[in-house]
Amino acid sequence: MDILDDLLKVPEPFKSDQLTGSILDSTTLLGTNLWRQASNDFDLFAEPEAVAGLSLEQQQYLSDLRVDRFLHQTLAHEFELLDLWLERNQDHPEAARVALFLRHRQRLGQKSWIDDQEKLYLWAQKHEREDLAVSILGWRLLCQDLAESLLAWSSRNPDDPRVQQIRLWQESPGFYPQNRLRTWAIRFPEDARAPQILAWEELTTREIMASHPELLTETGKE
Repeated sequence: MDILDDLLKVPEPFKSDQLTGSILDSTTLLGTNLWRQASNDFDLFAEPEAVAGLSLEQQQYLSDLRVDRFLHQTLAHEFELLDLWLERNQDHPEAARVALFLRHRQRLGQKSWIDDQEKLYLWAQKHEREDLAVSILGWRLLCQDLAESLLAWSSRNPDDPRVQQIRLWQESPGFYPQNRLRTWAIRFPEDARAPQILAWEELTTREIMASHPELLTETGKE
């Protein structure tokens, strides 16, 4: 079954920046702004020897991939630090909130999900007449539109804590925007845009697993 109709039940992606709850402030708990530090330390143009001789398109793709992997790694590290904090601070007033936030850790899964996106895209390009291919390509386009919207929104709201991840997107548009949107949505589940990002992923993954499970190294969950 083609799920593109399900993905497009609304005229366009929901783009309100409304919050359904307060955002967990890990900076206060951990004593460091992990995302700001990560953004400052990340060098988009590191390892120039690795891209020497490649086309500009290939260089951009590798840069996008480095950003996506770095975002995943940073969120995984934040989960680890908060898990350790919770072990040592069971009686802290914020302990229950941290425990609730850590439930999203399982959803992050393995980095292989990031690498799988190229395999999915190339397969969809080759089998564009199949329903699954239409769904995969449609999912990417929806994510591309929302990622562009988030970038524009971040420039108008530079002090919002949700922007810290997005700063790493600014020099890297992301050929597979579903990767960075996924990390962002898991980190900020209180954002009204997050549930649809994860719902799109669930719908597409369900169809992939039903018809071509070999396309996924992991299902995106541990």
